[in-house]
Amino acid sequence: MIKFVARMKAKKNHSQADTMTLKASQESLHSARKALEGCTTTMGFRIDHLRHHGRGSLAFSALQEGLEYYMHPEYGFIAYKPLHDGPQSVLVLSDPICKRENTKLLIDEFMKVKSDPVFLHISHEVAEIVAGYDFCVNEVGVETVIDIQEFDLVGGKKQQLRNARNGGKKDNLEIKEVDSIDNTTLSKLRKISSDWIKEKTISNNEMQFIVRPIVYVDEIDVRRFVALKDGEIVGFVIFDPMYENGEIVGYIAQHLRSIHKSTYSVVDCIVVHALELFKTEGKQVMSMGFSPLARVDDQGEFKYSKLLKAYFQYAYEKANYLYNFKNLAQHKKQYRPGMKGAHEEKVYCAMRTRFLLPRIYDVFSTLGFRPISQMISHYSQKINEFISKPPKSDN
Repeated sequence: MIKFVARMKAKKNHSQADTMTLKASQESLHSARKALEGCTTTMGFRIDHLRHHGRGSLAFSALQEGLEYYMHPEYGFIAYKPLHDGPQSVLVLSDPICKRENTKLLIDEFMKVKSDPVFLHISHEVAEIVAGYDFCVNEVGVETVIDIQEFDLVGGKKQQLRNARNGGKKDNLEIKEVDSIDNTTLSKLRKISSDWIKEKTISNNEMQFIVRPIVYVDEIDVRRFVALKDGEIVGFVIFDPMYENGEIVGYIAQHLRSIHKSTYSVVDCIVVHALELFKTEGKQVMSMGFSPLARVDDQGEFKYSKLLKAYFQYAYEKANYLYNFKNLAQHKKQYRPGMKGAHEEKVYCAMRTRFLLPRIYDVFSTLGFRPISQMISHYSQKINEFISKPPKSDN
């Protein structure tokens, strides 16, 4: 009996230690609120520019751990990660953080330091600028954007969203905003995320770089909503802020997780609830995020790589073992871009054409994909399934 109690006590202490370690590592991330306590001059510079000019949906992701920065004292900053084909080659995260009128000036200065960048997840506005450097500019997917003040659930095509809202109410699902994360809530959110990843049917990959690492602890201007069933958290959505002129004008639904088995979507139930709240607060825009490789159809507005276009189109149709490209895009169609209050915006990448496929492989690796090993694993599984499949009966 004494040994049993000792084992249980040790197990409890070990669990508490794991939670404390997790929280400490979370709080060390650059975007954690503690970064503001005695932050460096350069961190303060980035946060100040972000809050005034971080209008893009991935602007807040520029604070994530592991990035490097080009900072111009007058114009703003650019976030990037090094690539492997030379010191001048880097992968730039989305649009520069600066005033619109300073975008080209900042890129001009940046290109003097890093002359061979790859720009990823850039807007049409920035695509027009970098096209002037004789880059190839390719469509790389779409972003689903909601005009919060115009969006509603009216119409037969939005039935699934109404089903989510009504199903949650019928199921006595409680949606609430969590202002501060304690150790217990942190552990529950982490477990939900872990279980969610395990249940993904096609690929258990999470995209990196353009989807910042999930942070459960309190952060600057980030909002978290949870769904509770019988008092237990069964899903959550984390919203990153989008800024304009020092004000929060909207959010991106950055991380959506649920493990609740039901006939309705728990995460959509949370999103609809949050949209209604954001509307009362006067917020303007919500991004449902990036659908990589969806609806790529370059028509020649910019000089583009036909090889890259074909590669992206093929990957979207045939390489969902790399990532849930189709499922992700299909989910966002429920918000009916093209109808009142929602639309899609093209997202672009830009690069010089030398060593095109090796560079794209390097980019994919930075995003967390392992194209060769994942392809081998995928087809090995298919072969094993074929071999183990029982032969058809002659009867």
